[in-house]
Amino acid sequence: MAGRSVSPGAALLRSSRMFSMPAPIPAPPGDFSSATKHYSPTATINFPTHLTVTTPSTSRANGDWGFKRPFPLKTTTNTTHALIRVKQVDSTEHVTDFQSATDHTITLRKYQEMNLPISMPSAGAYETYVQSRNPKSVFEEDGDATALDEDQKAKLANKRWKFTGPWLAGMTDGEFNKYLEKKVRGRRPEFRAFLRETLAAEMTEDRVKNAREAGKEADLPKVSAGEISDNHLMDYLRELRHDRMNLYNLVSRFLDLAPIALDTELRMLGGLAPGKAQVLDRGSPYGQKGPPITHPSAGLSYLRTRNFEENHPLYGPQKEHPPIKARVLKPTNIATGNFRPSIGIAGFVASIPGEDSGFLQTKKRNPNAFIKSMQEIELEKVGGSKVYVRPTTASLDSSGRVLIAITETDSGSEVVQKELVGEGTVFEDVLKHQALPQVPRNPMYRSNGYATRLGRRVSGDARSYGFERNI
Repeated sequence: MAGRSVSPGAALLRSSRMFSMPAPIPAPPGDFSSATKHYSPTATINFPTHLTVTTPSTSRANGDWGFKRPFPLKTTTNTTHALIRVKQVDSTEHVTDFQSATDHTITLRKYQEMNLPISMPSAGAYETYVQSRNPKSVFEEDGDATALDEDQKAKLANKRWKFTGPWLAGMTDGEFNKYLEKKVRGRRPEFRAFLRETLAAEMTEDRVKNAREAGKEADLPKVSAGEISDNHLMDYLRELRHDRMNLYNLVSRFLDLAPIALDTELRMLGGLAPGKAQVLDRGSPYGQKGPPITHPSAGLSYLRTRNFEENHPLYGPQKEHPPIKARVLKPTNIATGNFRPSIGIAGFVASIPGEDSGFLQTKKRNPNAFIKSMQEIELEKVGGSKVYVRPTTASLDSSGRVLIAITETDSGSEVVQKELVGEGTVFEDVLKHQALPQVPRNPMYRSNGYATRLGRRVSGDARSYGFERNI
């Protein structure tokens, strides 16, 4: 049976990317340390891998989602939000494989409501303190650069996030051996040519330096790579074997490897070659846990800063941003060894501060509502315990997890936010307190004030109204 012919316009639309779904991206890498831990097959993965599809309510009622066959109403109409992800448009059974996509889509909406930009991850303990005070956006020009030449790649090695080579510290033994066999061993002649050019540049720099120290002209001809003999190159290789840090920098530059942690470089200081200067830059923000698999913002937020004021309709500009209501997922329980509570905010498990704060308080006598929520499971509250917190920074690690740092909010911002969402009546209480009473004030006056208290009824006469007062 011959296939049904289509018009040239329909054939063009079928092959167009505008009317086709993009291919799914690879799933996040697994955690090798979780082999002995509990793992839920229905748990939400770190980031979405398929496109989210939505449809208007009128089309949803008819099962029309824009595909060639309608979707079952029993499955697609029993959810609050019309959001699905299609894993397979057509199968051998002529069935479209789909599931709900509200997990990642609603999480994206909740995160963007916080107006929290994505910041660079910290490279160490000191960087963590600096980043908490002055977070640096991932869209800064020195770090968000991808179209670079070889010299720029070497100059921005500790700032950029995109590398053509892997992160060796995150590879298993099998992955590392496979990488050596397929990517590295066949490039030995290229590496020797790269070393010749490097040695020629070093020799040229030494000639210029010696000429300047001798008081001669520094305009000398450059040493070319063709002038380097095989014996000279072999001696240079022997020197590199004893200078581990310089050898690693050359290999990393040649293969464009992701940088390693700063503490690893500091442990290699004892292997420096004597008589040679070595410049140690500040560690890369991606050296501790590896570079991200996509752009560091991951499309969550395109804000570069949070330095703007919130304007309240009644109280005007606010000093702090509105606090966010978070859920206490797991309170502190010293008996079970859980010394830090788990706080959920905007669909993510937040990172609480390590210093002394209300999150880590163990006060038992007269605790306030915040400390009580951190220590006890309040079963009488619908949905569990909820507290107001202030998000400070957000970043992404190498596996695609979103790391949100939170801290305590001040009481003033919390009261204002509660009133704004209908959980408090501060402004109305002040108006009621300042309003005049329904019963008029008794005008009888004495030297120390009025004769009777506010709102009390008394019989009126000439004396009570002050007409017979002695002056």
